[in-house]
This record gives sequence, structure tokens and C-alpha cells, in this order.
Amino acid sequence: MENVQHEHKKQLHDRISERSAQLNMTLAGLQANPRSASRERARAIEEALAALQTHLGGGWDSIDEQESAALTRWLDSSRFLFDAPPTAPPVAGAVQS
Repeated sequence: MENVQHEHKKQLHDRISERSAQLNMTLAGLQANPRSASRERARAIEEALAALQTHLGGGWDSIDEQESAALTRWLDSSRFLFDAPPTAPPVAGAVQS
């Protein structure tokens, strides 16, 4: 049972780390353009990152089931705030099935 909780915690940690990096990168891009019409989006990202810091205030070792559930909800609520990485353009002459 302890191993399952540890694996879940590690997966959650990895997902949180990745999302935090994505949000920070998107925020930096928004802040780089002071005339950006995305002030509300930047504020939403800042608020999401602040909420994350509140959840992680005691460190990863203190994450219990309740906090884990809150972090999972945070992942869900922040999923549309970051910019997706650019996708590669389709290859010319590629056959689509």
C-alpha cells in the first residue's frame, strides 16, 4: 500500500512540476509583451501559481490524501492557462490514412 501511495505521489509531483514550468513559461511570454491584451490571463496564471505555492507550503513530504486531491483539482483547473508547445507542420507529400 505504501508503495502505491509513493508512486502516486511521484506521478503527481512530476505532473505538478511540468504544469508549473508550463505556466511560468507562458507567464514570461505574456509579461514580455507589455501591450499584450492578455492581462487577465497573466493574472489568472499568477493566481494559479500562488495557489500552488499555498498547497506546497509544507513541502512534498507533508502531502497527504486531502492535499493530493486538492493538487489534482489544481491540475484540472489550470489545464487551459498555458500555451501548448508548437506542433510540427505536416510533412509535404505525407500520406494520410
